[in-house]
Amino acid sequence: MMGEKQYYSEEEKLSLLDSYYHSGLSKRSFCVHHGLCGTSLLNKWLRKYDSLLKSLPLSSDQEASDMANRSKEDYKDENAHLKKRVKELEKALAFSKLETEARDLLITRAEEYFKIPIRKKSGAKR
Repeated sequence: MMGEKQYYSEEEKLSLLDSYYHSGLSKRSFCVHHGLCGTSLLNKWLRKYDSLLKSLPLSSDQEASDMANRSKEDYKDENAHLKKRVKELEKALAFSKLETEARDLLITRAEEYFKIPIRKKSGAKR
């Protein structure tokens, strides 16, 4: 898909660059989405306005521009790391639930064996 517009004002270029940094899209996807003729045009603008864009506060959230510059491999690595971490946390949660059940069972058996209340009753005295 080739863009029909050949000339962009400085304001349009800067607006598109700001959109690119906030989009999280790859350069190619961004160019297709916005009808730019190709990534070489976007790269040219990035080089030209790089120092200007760094000095302007385009976003209060630096992560947005960081995300736009990440490769697919970075996303795959992070995704794999996060999936591994989720599995670890699920395992830890399951273990914690088992500990709680074991503790409750131990308290219940102790209350039955010693015939004394161990757990606090609701509505404690003041």
